[in-house]
Amino acid sequence: MTADSAASAARPWPRPAYGYYVTGVLLLAYTLSYVDRQILSLMVEPVKRDLQLTDTQISLLHGFAFAIFYTLVGLVLGRLADRCNRRSLIIVGIAIWCLATAACGFAGSLGALFLARIVVGVGEASLSPAAYSMLADYFQPERRGRAMGLYSLGVYLGSGLAFIVGGLVIAATKDAGPVALPGLGSFKPWQLAFVIVALPGLLVVPLMLTVREPVRRELAGGESGFRHFVERRAFYAPAILGYAVLAIVTFAYTAWLPTSFIRLWGWSPKEIGIAYGSIMLVFGSGGMILAGMVADRLAMRGRRDAHLRLSVVGTVAAVPFALAAGLVASPYAALALVGLTSFCISMSIALAPAALQSVTPNGLRGQMTALYLLLINLVGMGCGPTLVALCTDYGFGDELAARNSVTIVTVCAASVSAALLTLALKPYRRLIG
Repeated sequence: MTADSAASAARPWPRPAYGYYVTGVLLLAYTLSYVDRQILSLMVEPVKRDLQLTDTQISLLHGFAFAIFYTLVGLVLGRLADRCNRRSLIIVGIAIWCLATAACGFAGSLGALFLARIVVGVGEASLSPAAYSMLADYFQPERRGRAMGLYSLGVYLGSGLAFIVGGLVIAATKDAGPVALPGLGSFKPWQLAFVIVALPGLLVVPLMLTVREPVRRELAGGESGFRHFVERRAFYAPAILGYAVLAIVTFAYTAWLPTSFIRLWGWSPKEIGIAYGSIMLVFGSGGMILAGMVADRLAMRGRRDAHLRLSVVGTVAAVPFALAAGLVASPYAALALVGLTSFCISMSIALAPAALQSVTPNGLRGQMTALYLLLINLVGMGCGPTLVALCTDYGFGDELAARNSVTIVTVCAASVSAALLTLALKPYRRLIG
């Protein structure tokens, strides 16, 4: 143990109440970042019409634009999270993604909107590596699953709110013509929606100023990131790849489920927005909360592999629900089964950071999280929406087959993920002792 490591170990842990306050602030930031990201899902049809795009081009705006950003700068920002003040990094990231989201509202072409969506990706790229690293320094190991699960709620809270609020905004403005804003110009309803959702994120900045940068704990004694990951590749490779493939399910649903209901069953954006948003808020958030509580309880009882083991259970359980969701004839039955699928998938997503952080020393946690998020976005966000669109455009050749494409992609992805996470279990047990 180095002198710095010994000194940090001697410092008392922060009070749990303050730790959960920090978790709440970070959760709010994460939630709003997902609102900014997912709002496009309800505006597929008007954006396609006004910019004359195909499903495949829309899918690039959904996912690939973010994936490019992660590929270029995600690991750099992760390294900064290991070396610099994490609170400051998050504050800068919030400002950039809010301005970029507003810039989407000024876009009048595929290229302009694509570029703006790339820059929005800085929200994820700067936020989560620093946030997970901070939470690991605010909470003792046996409490991390719950705290990180709460932070991860931002995925479902943000997506759910994006669908609900987006559906209401679109319903209120669907018959309206261009809206003129003094000094800014004229906006179509979908453009105005981007500007509106960008504003709340800026309110998080003063809250972040109340967050203290925590003492770094569990420091590694000069170990290089490359060597650490290579020596433990039997765990890291299948685990990170397994979680990345699982993300295909989430991004395929959020990108194309609303559109499939609009096309197949004639639902309005407001109807599917409220319905699917509510499912994400209830089932997605419920799965994350329950998973964190159960995993921490099992860990306290000596089941130290609980975080990864429950990830496997949740992923396996999701497969039959995802398959059934694509086969039933009723839209309401389909939504119920999507809810159960989301509940199971959210259990795995909630536990991924705790499982990875538990075997990664402090000085490498930001880089590990950045690597994890890079693959989540390259594989999950970059491939999920596009695989569905390619299946629809070139496999079925029919827009009404979007639901079939979603089913094929989600069932295959969940099955592959379950196999990969199972492979990671044995080396994970060896690493945690």
